[in-house]
Amino acid sequence: MILLIPAVQEYHRALRRGIIEYAETHGPWMFYEEAPAYLHSLTPRQRLRNMRGWNAKGILVGNSRFAEVKSLRIPMVVAMGTRRMDESYFEIVTADREIGRLGASTFLGLGLRHFAYCGLEGLSFSDDRGAGFIEKIQEAGNSVDLYSSSIRNPRDYWYADTKQLARWLSALAKPTGLMGCNDDRARMLVDICRGQKIQVPDEVAILGVDNDEQVCKSCSPPLSSIALAAERGGYEAAALLASMMSGQRPNSRVVTIFPTHVVSRQSTDILAIPDPTMVQLLRFIRDNSNRNLLVADLAKAAGLSRRALQDRFKRFLGRTPMEEIHRCRAERIARLLVETNMTVGQIGEINGFEVEAHVARFFSSQTGMTPLAYRRRNRTP
Repeated sequence: MILLIPAVQEYHRALRRGIIEYAETHGPWMFYEEAPAYLHSLTPRQRLRNMRGWNAKGILVGNSRFAEVKSLRIPMVVAMGTRRMDESYFEIVTADREIGRLGASTFLGLGLRHFAYCGLEGLSFSDDRGAGFIEKIQEAGNSVDLYSSSIRNPRDYWYADTKQLARWLSALAKPTGLMGCNDDRARMLVDICRGQKIQVPDEVAILGVDNDEQVCKSCSPPLSSIALAAERGGYEAAALLASMMSGQRPNSRVVTIFPTHVVSRQSTDILAIPDPTMVQLLRFIRDNSNRNLLVADLAKAAGLSRRALQDRFKRFLGRTPMEEIHRCRAERIARLLVETNMTVGQIGEINGFEVEAHVARFFSSQTGMTPLAYRRRNRTP
């Protein structure tokens, strides 16, 4: 099997981990990969001739190499990054509108009232994430400041776009929640903010996508990011290719990678609410999301009546205290389902549920999925 998915970014590294895990479980598979670029400078024609000599039965390829290798005419799954393919091809895609909506929900949960999105125009994953972000923010009755570059070629963005981005960032209403289309773009925004003396997160809270720790943890401040189930996607892509190589016609031609949760770091460590009591209450909810909190617990902690509590939450968050409690609790359960091997019963126990069925019912009501279905969708087996 030919593997032409680069290992440069975390998204692709996670895909490769999933592919290799499938091969270890269902193989043996032999992977053919090219020599590192620094060891050769073959032309596309020479590379293609080499690959034909491998007599491979299938290929997993990144979108940048698709045009080069499609003439091999062997079963193929393509990891798309910037556009979608026609229905004659099998592909890996990301659930980009859902990613954008999760980013918007994150900022809405911080009590922010100003929102912005910065992508890479003309790249479909970026445009779709922006569309999902705007959609969710508008549903909450707010608007989004969308960055639009005067530079038409995305390849030129990185350096030529910096001055225009600096002016745009300086002009944003503060504080604002700013989502970048991926960690690389968000990292660039953090760096420009630092150069413009814009405080992150106090003036601009910034969120990326992919949870690439090499990028996120080297930011100053460290970057919050949306984690994706890319490893699971790699596993499913390998299973899809295996069925094609065995002569079967798969039921679906698309492997979809979904967002799992937000990995919070310093770049979004803000509660932008001009009410110290509300800030105290929201931190209380987050610090105690493993408990079966009641509205009465919040009222007691704040020294407020239930009516005053309800009014404050509606005014500043647009939801009830119990809705916020449930939201934080469901986020905690989702994170544990993805990041740990604990059973649903164990997760329920440490989160204050006496019976496994109760945690399953609660999680389903909040997310529309059972805990096991959520884990199956977002983790490799």
